[in-house]
Amino acid sequence: MSFAKFSQLILWFSFFPALKDNCISLVQGPGMVTFIHLAKNVNSAELGWYGEPILDVCSRNIASSDELWDLVVEMSVLLLTCIERGNPRSPWYAQILSEMLDHLERQPESKKRRVAWLLHIEPVLNAMGLLLLAHFRRIFVLVFQWLHAEDDETIILVLERVHTIVKLTWVRKSPFILRLIDELTLVYKVAAMKKEREAIRTRIVRIIVLLQKCQGTQLEAAWEKHKDDPDLAALTSLHRSSKGALPR
Repeated sequence: MSFAKFSQLILWFSFFPALKDNCISLVQGPGMVTFIHLAKNVNSAELGWYGEPILDVCSRNIASSDELWDLVVEMSVLLLTCIERGNPRSPWYAQILSEMLDHLERQPESKKRRVAWLLHIEPVLNAMGLLLLAHFRRIFVLVFQWLHAEDDETIILVLERVHTIVKLTWVRKSPFILRLIDELTLVYKVAAMKKEREAIRTRIVRIIVLLQKCQGTQLEAAWEKHKDDPDLAALTSLHRSSKGALPR
């Protein structure tokens, strides 16, 4: 039996009964693991035949328990970007991202949920590109909270996702730029007491350099209040020599 045929049988015998039973069987680890495997090994054309019901199930299962959150986020991201790969304006992107944000907003202090989301969401951000602007308010409210999380892992992941968002959207006339600069400078200073201070500071520098390239005038105004802070000497020097190349 070909792999494609085998995949179809898996879909028909495990996926559609789950739809009939209100997804009860899918809201279990093994079912999600199966779909993660399919998303990684079946091409988008084959999955596309079942695209609407598959993404509907992903959407309805986002409200999973903490134990399943990591799996449901990974499954949803993989299936969404596989099925709607070349269609960033698909309503499924906005719907699934919005529902994920809904649950993160209800439990912003949950390390397990935020780390899982930050680890897996990058492909959706890359696929949506400029369309992320419509979700800026909700994303940055969470970003500003998570930048001050107690664990270094969250801070590093947030900074990496912020860099991606800035790179993709060029933060065009965003009202969040001033707040972002303030938060980044504060995190840069607090990082002196962190175990992963170098990793944190390196990522902040990358974001600042990128902001200099896309928001020069606004960054200049935002930086005015920080220019004489002795704890930000390295960032101030970077600001004054903004001709440099973007660190990799």
